[in-house]
Amino acid sequence: MDGRLKKGIRITVFFAIGVLLFWLAYRGQDLGTLINALEGTRWGWIVAIAIFYLTAHYSRAARWRLLLEPFGYKPRGINLFMSVLVMYLSNLAIPRSGEVLRCGIVSKYEKIPFARCLGTVVTERIADLTIILIVSTIVLASQWGFVSEMIAANPGISERIELIKQYIIPISLILIVLAAVGIWLFRLAIRRNIFGIGDKINGIWQQFRDGLTTILHLKHRTLFILHSIYINFVYCYAVYLGFKAFGFTEHLTLITGLMVFVLATFGVIVPSPGGMGTWHFIVIETLAMYGVKRDPDGRAFALVIHGLQDISFIILGALSLILLPVINKDYEPIVDQEDTPPLKS
Repeated sequence: MDGRLKKGIRITVFFAIGVLLFWLAYRGQDLGTLINALEGTRWGWIVAIAIFYLTAHYSRAARWRLLLEPFGYKPRGINLFMSVLVMYLSNLAIPRSGEVLRCGIVSKYEKIPFARCLGTVVTERIADLTIILIVSTIVLASQWGFVSEMIAANPGISERIELIKQYIIPISLILIVLAAVGIWLFRLAIRRNIFGIGDKINGIWQQFRDGLTTILHLKHRTLFILHSIYINFVYCYAVYLGFKAFGFTEHLTLITGLMVFVLATFGVIVPSPGGMGTWHFIVIETLAMYGVKRDPDGRAFALVIHGLQDISFIILGALSLILLPVINKDYEPIVDQEDTPPLKS
């Protein structure tokens, strides 16, 4: 099958997932009722959240610079920042494509090997996932009594959990086998070096591995950790600030905001464009657990908060795409020593 056709099918499927879940979240919604709920929105809080998000995007760019510096690169902060904004824009169209695109942008303008950039991005994701898992464990443990009552009151949820338990072991075994076969084929391709492909793969792998392990060579490891904590803190706390923007959610607590964040984050893992539909559906259902009416209050909250992110990603990402060639017209990147740094003792 043609590669472009496969890509088109994947995009269509992912988009369909998002549309379906968005329809499930808003089906039967009376437009007039929803508009009435939105009329009471305190837009000052919405503006504050938008600025808050922007600081997290800048922090993500600054953290990425820390991962690239050990190799002797000194990328401009503006290039890293704009590439992050383009990443979010790309993810709205094609799930998970933004990470690849931002690596391509930095590789182009900063002359950093693409595979090495990609390795550092994977390191970032591992750091974020670690923090989210820690927060999730704490939040779910503190709210376990409430969650248990909610599950007991909804037999359908219990049935789905039992179904997952039945299939999780065989699915895990299949994934392990597939991973093992993939690694074996990868190593075989390198050893045989057919038509020099092995050398090329090995070179790319070395650069990717260097990027992946760059955290071992960081000069400012504490700063990297602080950036990682701050980025995820913004996304957690922004949900709580969102509660202040509506009269029907202003009574909700910080722990409720964390609960919404944790469950919605798992929803974003579903590959729909920008979390469209999945995020809305889970946020509406989670707020309903805490007494917020699904219709129209929960739907209004999800629509505004997620819409705020989408609009900012579209505007800032598009501006970044336009400005990147302009600000880099006569730019020459600085590289002190393009090499793999020695491992710290």
